[in-house]
Amino acid sequence: MTTRKELYEAIRLHQAFVARKPGGKRLQVRNANLSRLKVRRITLADAVLPGTNFIQAVMHDVRFDFADLFASNFVEADLEGSFFNRADMRGVNMARCRLCDTDFTEADLRAGSIIILDAGHEKSVSRRSDLSGADLSGAKMWGANLANTNMSGTKLHNVDMSEANMFAVNLEGADLSGCRLTGAKLKNANLKGARLKYTDLTGADLSGVNLRNVDLSQVDLSRCNTSGAIGVKRGPKLPDSIQERIDRHAAWISSEGQTGSPLNVAGEDLSGIDLSGSDLTGACFDNCTLRETKFMDAVLILASFRNANLEGAKFTGAHCSGIRMMGAKLDRAVLMGVHMGPVAQRDATGSATGESWKADLSDASLLQCDLRNVKFVEVRLRNTLLNGANVSGATFKSCDVDGADFEGCNMQAALTPVMGKSLDKA
Repeated sequence: MTTRKELYEAIRLHQAFVARKPGGKRLQVRNANLSRLKVRRITLADAVLPGTNFIQAVMHDVRFDFADLFASNFVEADLEGSFFNRADMRGVNMARCRLCDTDFTEADLRAGSIIILDAGHEKSVSRRSDLSGADLSGAKMWGANLANTNMSGTKLHNVDMSEANMFAVNLEGADLSGCRLTGAKLKNANLKGARLKYTDLTGADLSGVNLRNVDLSQVDLSRCNTSGAIGVKRGPKLPDSIQERIDRHAAWISSEGQTGSPLNVAGEDLSGIDLSGSDLTGACFDNCTLRETKFMDAVLILASFRNANLEGAKFTGAHCSGIRMMGAKLDRAVLMGVHMGPVAQRDATGSATGESWKADLSDASLLQCDLRNVKFVEVRLRNTLLNGANVSGATFKSCDVDGADFEGCNMQAALTPVMGKSLDKA
């Protein structure tokens, strides 16, 4: 079946099939081209349409219930008011679709495995479903299986997603205002920068969820599981003056500089506060006093701590690529599991320039610091004092250690040697 005329006739016969009228025939076709099709109030329920092209189609109030839409392409289609109850939509592409008031009750939108030819050989490839940038306002997605689906930037105003399986779903930058997620399974989901105003999360599983740059002031997390979630404040509430500036910093990051402002607390005393899980990319802490301050699991990419006092601070699991800590005092600080590496420089078009910003701890003091399992990649450690630091499991790859002092360190416990340093002397 290759021509549009034949496809239209097959759709007509399918209406009779669903209505159980004489002469009806079930629609079964693979990789059909129905792009820019314009129909309304027809039924494709129980149709078999894997791999079908629906790009930019306008299909209002169409029924796709129980249909096989495996790996079909609906990019930029307008499907307002349509029904996909229990449809097989594994690996479907609905990026930038208009899906207002649609019904996806118990639909299957998990990743799908497709077979491709690679150098003349068949190869199985997993393709995740994509609803990025789609508008699902007012939709019903009760009990839908959305595991690993890409829903970044999606509008989900007042959507009912109760009991949905949303394991590891990507909701970065999505708007879930007024969304109902009661009993939803969101384990390991990415909600970075998402909007959760008045979202109902009663009984939801948010374990391991990324909630960085999310305003949680108008959402109740007390009745859901947030164990291991990143971005949920578990310590004492931050002072309003600090929280307001962090919120503006989060807005600055999520809007790519269009709103908000970068955090600059240079010279202030913020000792003992808990900034764990916060995205502090590009923040300035120069000359700050930060004794015993917590930065666990925080994002500190390209952050600056020049000449800061960080004695006893805790950075466990923090992301510190491109960090600048020249002259900082980190004695007895805990950096266990931290990654310090270069950050690629990019031009105005986003293309890599071939240059990079390297993490710099030159002239810093890390006496008796806990550096277990830290990954130092191309880090500047010139004249850095690491006397008595615990370097068990640490790696030092292509680092500049000219003048660094490792006396008292058990360098035999490090995973990689520090080039240019004598292990016997250390």
